[in-house]
Order: sequence, then C-alpha cells, then structure tokens
Amino acid sequence: MRYDCDCRCHDRHRHEDDRDRHEDEHGGRCELVIRCEEPRCADHRHDDGDEPGGGGKGPGDGTVTVGWNNPGRPGHVTGTSSGDVPGGTLTPGDFDPQPPNRWPGPRGDLYLPFLFLRANPGDLGARPVVGPFWESPDILLLAGTDPATAPPVPPALGQNALAGKPNTLYAHVWNFGIGAAPNVVVEFYWCDPTLGIGPAGANLVGQTMTSLGARGSGHAHTIVKCPVAWTPTFVNGGHECLVVRVWEETSDGLGTPPWDAALNRHVAQRNIHVVAAGDPGNPISPHLLRRAPVDEIMAALAGPLTLNVGPLFGEPAEVAVERAAPASMPWLQLRTGVRGMFPAQAPPTGDLVLTAPRPVGAGAGFGGGGATQLVTHDDNQVTFSTGDAPPQPGQAHVYRVTASQQGQVFGGYTVVLLG
Repeated sequence: MRYDCDCRCHDRHRHEDDRDRHEDEHGGRCELVIRCEEPRCADHRHDDGDEPGGGGKGPGDGTVTVGWNNPGRPGHVTGTSSGDVPGGTLTPGDFDPQPPNRWPGPRGDLYLPFLFLRANPGDLGARPVVGPFWESPDILLLAGTDPATAPPVPPALGQNALAGKPNTLYAHVWNFGIGAAPNVVVEFYWCDPTLGIGPAGANLVGQTMTSLGARGSGHAHTIVKCPVAWTPTFVNGGHECLVVRVWEETSDGLGTPPWDAALNRHVAQRNIHVVAAGDPGNPISPHLLRRAPVDEIMAALAGPLTLNVGPLFGEPAEVAVERAAPASMPWLQLRTGVRGMFPAQAPPTGDLVLTAPRPVGAGAGFGGGGATQLVTHDDNQVTFSTGDAPPQPGQAHVYRVTASQQGQVFGGYTVVLLG
C-alpha cells in the first residue's frame, strides 16, 4: 500500500477515519491519493468499521466511497487496509506512525472508540442506514423545562417541544469500540423543517462533553443533557428538526459527510412532528383548522409544515408523501412507553397534498398540489397538507415526506396525527 501526499506535513498527520480531516487541515489544498499495490486489495475491509453499502471506488484505487447515485452529493470516503504485514516480515518502517486514512487492521479490532448515534432502535452503526434515518430514538427532549432545573435523564420519552418556552435537549450517545472515549464532544442543533439538512440551515443550541468506556465496560453509553435551553419560535410552532453530532477529540473524528445521518454514524436527526387531533393549532388538516380562530390558523400555516428541500447538488429531486403504518415507525414506542405498543392505523379518507415548489421564505403554497413534486432549484420549499379525517382514540395517521434523487432517499420528515 503506497500513500502519496502533495503536502510536506504528511508525517505529523493524526490518525483519522476520513480523508476530509486531512484536507481540512490544509484549507482544501492537500490531496491525499491512496494507491494499493496488493493483489488482494478488493478483499480489504473498511478501516472505520462502516459498511460499504451501495458505494464504489473513490478517487484513488485503494479508497472506497459510500454515498449517493448523485455524484455531486457528498459521500463518505474511507481508506482500506487488511492489517497484514507485506511478506510477513516486520521492518523498522512498520512501526512508524500510520499515514492518514490507513488503519492497521479492521477498525472493530483496534483499541479505539467507535462512537455513534442510532438512526433506529436496531441500529448497530453500519452505514448507510436502511430505511428512515431521520427518526432517531437517541434525540430526546423535556418540554417546557430549562436545563438548569431539568434532571440528568428525561422522565418521559417522546415529548414535543413547546413553542416560546425553554426546552431541554438530550442525546443518547454510544461507544461500540474496544477503546474508551475520554473526550467526547456532543453538539445540539435545530433547523427549520428541512428534508436535506446542511450547514446553511443549522443553528447551534449548545455543546458539551462527556466520557464513555469501552464496550463491555458498563459505561459504553450515556444520556447527555444540553446545557443551553432551546426556545422554538411561534412562527415555526416548535416543530424544527433536531440534529446531534458527536466525536472524540483524539481518536474518532466527526467524519464525512458532516451533516448526513444516512452515511455518518456520528450524526443523528429527529425530523418528527406529532400533533393531537383535537389541537386547534394542528397545521396539517384544513377541516380541523377551520375550528380555530383565523389568527391561530395563519400562525399555524406560516411555517411549521412548510418543508425546505435542501441543496440539490446539481440534480433535480422528487419530493413525495405517503402514508405509513404506525408500527413501521419504531420511534412511536417512545411515545407510548411500552415496547411493541403502537396506535392502530386510522383509515384514509382524504388526499395527501404537496404544493408546488416555491422559493424558501415565500410562504406556504396553496396551488399545484399533488402527492409528488419535482424540485429543480436549490432553496425551494413545499407545503404538506392532508384531507384525512381525524383519527379516533387509539388510532393514528403517519405520513412520511421524502426527497430522493435517482431513486435514493436523501432526506425526510415524518408527521404523526394522534387520535
């Protein structure tokens, strides 16, 4: 395995699991090219333990890219290494610091942490995520409570934020590595409802640190409380998306892409909106809204369910909405507090409508509606509504809005209407 770098600081690079760390240290001017001269390179395992999924060969013959069919959308790039000593003979050079992007063996076997946030209850850290990746059970909140008085662990799960009031955010952070993680950074963000989340719409709520033991230590996961209150605005109805990012300062960096929960185990999203059918501010069902005063209707329609599509990276995107069975949304178990307990699916009685794309900030759209919309420009938004009758007690409507390119879903938002 030969490593070529066009900068002069190659020897002082630290061990990282992604090429982006290397490039970022040099302002994007440093290009790391990995060329594998071993005949069995195709058999090498991923250095950081992530699954290759639908990826392919990256810019160098010895790199693997886990990513999207759209080549413009950022993917996750790793190096490859079998950990074998060429020829079976050790030389003094084998004890030198490893170059960036090369692990001396499979990541899961090294004395390193393996941090991650779950995208779903069965998530063991493999990426890309199969199924919705925006319903993380590891992002929690305590509504209407300031962190100064909030307990270390939320007393109730599945809560929704209260607009105009302080809310306390929590993250459930995991380490599946055989090495401890003594300096774990945990960042909490909110975004306006967005299908494809990126740095442009992310707003930092707060940052804190924690430490985790190795797997099997009895302290390989913990609940982390954000030290800063999150106060959603009335304009957004408290229905913003939440994002948490974690990394270890010395041995498990943030990785790439830095905002993509589908590809990056260090990132989690909670793009979920739950409303009760009797709530006069319910923004998704027009026949319910007519019961509310006009000012409440306008406040509800001003933005909570108008979804930004996000950057398209040079290709059009299809935005679609469909009904889903409540049992297909494991996050709802947090709401009931009972494993395996879900509301019954309410019968459909109306149409699901996405309005035609409009520029972000143009307000909720009301024309050109359909179950799918083609979005061809960046910074566009669509508005979701439904004609379904309210569910009966014990029932629920679950709607998933997704954005996809070339058949791959790159973002989504889930709406639950409870009876």
